[in-house]
Amino acid sequence: MSKRISSCSIAIATLLFLTTHVSRAAGLESQLDSLINLEPVKGASWSILFADVESGHDIAAIDAERLLIPASVTKLWSTAAAFQTLGPDYRFSTKIVSGSGMDAQGGVSGAVKVICTGDPMFDRKYRKDIGKPALDKMADELYAKGLRSINGDLEIVVSRFKRSCGNGVWEMGDLREGFAPSVDGTGYNSNVCHIAIGPGMAEGLGADVIIDPPFAPVKVLNNVVTNSGADESWIEFNVTPCRDELEISGVMARGDDPQYIWFPIQEPAYYFGLALKDALARKGITVSGKVIVSRNSNGNGTVLLEFFSPPVTDIAAITNKDSDNYLAEYLLSASGYKEFGEGSPSSGLRVVQKIARQFGVHRDQVSLQDGSGLSRQNIVSARANVQLLIKIAKSEFANDFEASLSQSGVDGTVGGRLSTDGLLGRVRAKTGTMTNVSALAGYIGLDSGRKLAFAILCNNFRCSRNFVRNIQDNMVRAVYRAAN
Repeated sequence: MSKRISSCSIAIATLLFLTTHVSRAAGLESQLDSLINLEPVKGASWSILFADVESGHDIAAIDAERLLIPASVTKLWSTAAAFQTLGPDYRFSTKIVSGSGMDAQGGVSGAVKVICTGDPMFDRKYRKDIGKPALDKMADELYAKGLRSINGDLEIVVSRFKRSCGNGVWEMGDLREGFAPSVDGTGYNSNVCHIAIGPGMAEGLGADVIIDPPFAPVKVLNNVVTNSGADESWIEFNVTPCRDELEISGVMARGDDPQYIWFPIQEPAYYFGLALKDALARKGITVSGKVIVSRNSNGNGTVLLEFFSPPVTDIAAITNKDSDNYLAEYLLSASGYKEFGEGSPSSGLRVVQKIARQFGVHRDQVSLQDGSGLSRQNIVSARANVQLLIKIAKSEFANDFEASLSQSGVDGTVGGRLSTDGLLGRVRAKTGTMTNVSALAGYIGLDSGRKLAFAILCNNFRCSRNFVRNIQDNMVRAVYRAAN
């Protein structure tokens, strides 16, 4: 008798739970539906899903299988590929190799090879873990080892990497912008340089053009003239895809402030080599030869220095918190290098496809063309994003991945969002933004310790971007209140 009562009690409790869950989900979906039917966003396309991480059960869903452009939410996939393939503690290695070794005067005869494996962290900015720019640190260490001169070329070896400049998957207008980086086996300064265009010294003369850094390999065709009679300056510029050439035309008014262009370098390995040569020269190490790029050279010889990047967990945090396109593309390419022996966006996308299959994501729910989210050919559903997030939350690198996401009201791209109603620090998420595209996906931490995974994708809206973001934030608040 007691056994029968016990079984009956369990059945009733289960029924009550399911009834409450279904009722709550229906109520939530009604709230979410009212938000997406507000007048300013009528006609917009939505794909929405909130789910419990532990059980995998849906909390609320609206068109969860609908395919939409995710914008930078794509970076969830490229960083997940890096964690899965490289591991959170992986560090990229760059070796300086000499065929002859160093003589008593600190000289090296013949070419010095720089063996690159995809490190994207060579920048003009200080690297926090070493207290200075990475190339300056590399030059310091070589000088400390006694190196004073390289009597030959500086050969940048990027074997098994394919240079990609995004042509074919990114819009032509984006290819001329600094946020559309080329990808190779190494890079420098996010593969961009800054070009200042100011009035010339006299009437009718060409504009004054300053390239920073000065060694950036950019050819500028300057058709901008200085005109004291002009009311205001105007400049048009044209970039040849996959080539480091810039054509500018227009008028600069005398006395006007300079205008600036953030130019994407199309030969990243060569740019890196020029930057390394400059860093060596500033330290007092001369290079008599030129910078060359090789894709078919081996790394045999005496290792003068092996230099390491920060771990993937640190790189992924910058990628996701700052929504860094350059780092996302490099992590994707490096994942392909590690998994398939070829560093390229296409091999990295094969890694993403492999992970999607392993995580049970149906092939028709995700189709990506890059690692950063810049391509409008990327399409993914809220369901696929949430499946990815749930699987990662149960993986060995769950904590590292979650820590790479922006924290509500604290940092990154959600540092100014979701800081009220008890949500301060409770949401870890990745944002995505393009023209007529806004997305938000990540985790919500509940008081009980439970965690929800969610994705909210919105395309084709005509209202302000901030209005859509407010709707997304209100959805998160509604689900948090109901689930808490």
